[in-house]
Amino acid sequence: MFGFLLTDTSRLFRQYFERMVTENGFGLTPGEIRALGHVIRYRGARQALLAERMGVEPMTLSAYLDRLETRGLIRRMMDASDRRAKLIEPTDEAYRVMREMEPMFTRILDHFTQGISEEELIAITKGLERMRANLTSDPQIIAPVNFYNPDMPLAASDESPCRSRAPRKSEARSSEPSP
Repeated sequence: MFGFLLTDTSRLFRQYFERMVTENGFGLTPGEIRALGHVIRYRGARQALLAERMGVEPMTLSAYLDRLETRGLIRRMMDASDRRAKLIEPTDEAYRVMREMEPMFTRILDHFTQGISEEELIAITKGLERMRANLTSDPQIIAPVNFYNPDMPLAASDESPCRSRAPRKSEARSSEPSP
């Protein structure tokens, strides 16, 4: 029962996410946004690893990356250890676009978690993190990631269930130096 609930919830979440992305007209497809998120999470990874982590065929990912590169959101670089392989890096523009989409991501999360208290959300998040850790010991998969600012790493002890969200204006003001 639990496995069905988990996969069914994931399926419904993905459908809702895709509908919201399509309706909000950022000029990126849901697949491109997922690919960009994976590029940010696994900075400097080879295309083949990104495709594996996304659960898509390498040619599917290659098409996403072509479009992201055309928009200036990623860079493909030669792998010094294997000239045939390409390493994928996000650009500063990728982080800017992710920050621009943050209100949409927040609306999606708010809809998805309505009726769930902050304490419940923290418990659910910790439970899912433990389950994920039971299935992999890969530090890149279990590490927290900041999708909005590469210069602000997240602490593993961050208790927020929305670790990847952009800082609110009040948080940004207190943590950024004045001009």
